[in-house]
Amino acid sequence: MSSIAPLTEEDRIVVGKPLPFAIFTAERKLLLAAGHVVESERVRDMLVRNGRYRGTDASGDTAGAAEAAAPDRKARDRAERDEESNAEENVLELLRKDYDASGGGHRLSISIARSETEKAYAVQLLGVHAQSIIVTAPVQPDGSLVPVLSGQTWLCRTFQMTSAYRFPTLALNVAFEPFPHLHLKLQKEVEHRKVRGAPRAKVSLRGELHTPAVVPCMVADLSTSGARVAVDARGTLKAGQGVRLMMTLEVLQSKFDLALDATAVNAFGPSDARHPQVAFFGLKFSARSETESLVLHGFVSAHLLSEFHSLWQMLSMASTPNEAVV
Repeated sequence: MSSIAPLTEEDRIVVGKPLPFAIFTAERKLLLAAGHVVESERVRDMLVRNGRYRGTDASGDTAGAAEAAAPDRKARDRAERDEESNAEENVLELLRKDYDASGGGHRLSISIARSETEKAYAVQLLGVHAQSIIVTAPVQPDGSLVPVLSGQTWLCRTFQMTSAYRFPTLALNVAFEPFPHLHLKLQKEVEHRKVRGAPRAKVSLRGELHTPAVVPCMVADLSTSGARVAVDARGTLKAGQGVRLMMTLEVLQSKFDLALDATAVNAFGPSDARHPQVAFFGLKFSARSETESLVLHGFVSAHLLSEFHSLWQMLSMASTPNEAVV
């Protein structure tokens, strides 16, 4: 790894421009490699807040030159591979933390839009009060809040188990304390239709794809027959490619290490605007052992039960006056 020195040049971290040097945490773990574009103010704040050290300047101006004794070629190559691996894991770690912070897999996720044709934004269900639902405020990819006015109609959609749900709501109140959130009143009965045969749970699990090279990944959702995974967009994973997914699942307080043979059946590309450096792929599992099938079924069922409980709260309590569930 390049020599590093204390991070003292925060003014050189500029949104929309390549990072002039690598930035590391206090534990000297790479946050963002030199040359990567600082894509938003949110990313810059994260770098400034968590960054403690800077690495070699991309322009050639080295930090801590006294420590930079020139290594031999083999050591240099190994250091470069380590840095690339850390950078790959880092973009996935940022994605995983973002998913965890947004409540993915723990709270009911809902998309809201002004109409059928306008852009939809993901929000999280926080609770139900009287005949309205309480959700987090919608946010633009750059971290800014989407304007919402009282009296506006917003079309909501959510997907749970095997069905898609759709319902119009009226914005009753927009609040900013203790954090930005909305009160939306259900206007009509909720419409739903079955769109999938096998239920799939939203998760944020660390894993590896063996292609046969080892590729770090994040499992974004999981079913008993397949998964959607995120990998560094600079990788070489392709649709139709055979892989082995390695991950650890916890079921009934026991941990199980799984090695599942699969085929990449869909290439969704960088489909999350907040994380353009991450590409998503759909995997279809091949033949599984009885133990693997049972572990997958138990893990997915537990997550779906939690998600469906939130949906049941919304559908049943929204029609019951003077009740609140959080």
